[in-house]
Amino acid sequence: MARKIVKRGLKDYRRAEVTEDGRRIRIDLDDYTKAPGDFGVFDPATEKYTGVGEVTLINEDQKYVERRIDPAGSAPGRLGPIVDWTPDVFFEPSAVGGRYEEVDVPTAYGAAPAWLFEGNTDVWVIHIHGSWTDRSIMFRDVHAFSSLGFTSLVPTFRSDAEVSPPQAESSHLGQTEWRDVESAVAYAVAHGARRIILSGWSMGGTIALLTAESSAHRDRIVGIVLVGPVTSWRKTITAGAARAGVPAIGAGLVMCLLQTPPFAKMLGLEEPIDFNALDWVDVPNRVAVPTLVLHSNTDQEVPWEISEAFQRANPATVTLIPLPEAHHTQEWNASPSTFTNELTSWISKTILTEQR
Repeated sequence: MARKIVKRGLKDYRRAEVTEDGRRIRIDLDDYTKAPGDFGVFDPATEKYTGVGEVTLINEDQKYVERRIDPAGSAPGRLGPIVDWTPDVFFEPSAVGGRYEEVDVPTAYGAAPAWLFEGNTDVWVIHIHGSWTDRSIMFRDVHAFSSLGFTSLVPTFRSDAEVSPPQAESSHLGQTEWRDVESAVAYAVAHGARRIILSGWSMGGTIALLTAESSAHRDRIVGIVLVGPVTSWRKTITAGAARAGVPAIGAGLVMCLLQTPPFAKMLGLEEPIDFNALDWVDVPNRVAVPTLVLHSNTDQEVPWEISEAFQRANPATVTLIPLPEAHHTQEWNASPSTFTNELTSWISKTILTEQR
């Protein structure tokens, strides 16, 4: 269980093929592949992505679902037999729109690659992905912010596969990764940022909250946006254990072990996990910066109830908005327009109005 918490898991591949008419894909049926919205599949054999949209058929007997290929006419010459299902629908920075460049952010371990999307140099958004994903998963977030005209920076951090040489073989649940996001904040300030918004998804929410508290430039951080955020690792791990049929006492024991130096070292951690430092639910009024939480109340990985408790603990600063039914950090996929409208409306009313 401890390894599952801090180690990268195996890819969860599905069988897939293009239908005879070339307009749809047929893929193994599960709760994710039948979810409404826009998604993508990655073929490891060709290293190419294919976008998929509307569900056109669900065959419960043979356990497959068919979805329309999006855009029409973009079907690959071949697909599968196995693919990786992904909520990323843009696949590359050029597809998001606007001018961008690859930049290097100086960190304690060397240069970390980041994408910089050009915009208003006065306001920057730092987009922070979660554990064991990569920065491309944040293209959806960059797209949602794009109408506001801000500069967007999408950094990597030490546990990312892109970082060379490799820096961390285990996730520290945000406890060390935030220092690399602090480097991204320093990069933004050095390039003209006067106001900074931190936008973190899943574990990226943990990182955003830590950065807002401890950054040397925290006076410039004017807002936080969190999507399906981990605001209490204790509660998130306990909920995950219960879902897997593990008693709460077992989850508690694992967390106790992760806080001990010998056990942490055995798992490749640089330092033990301090679960008290990673909790904004049981500590009242810990959040000082205006914060928006966008979260589906059907999220099973990070239950909605944790975000409710987070908002209750920080009533003066946290706004919680429920979004349509979606899996973990797939709120944008379920309804891009709803997600974007809620985000831009809150930014306009809460941050831009106050800063004028």
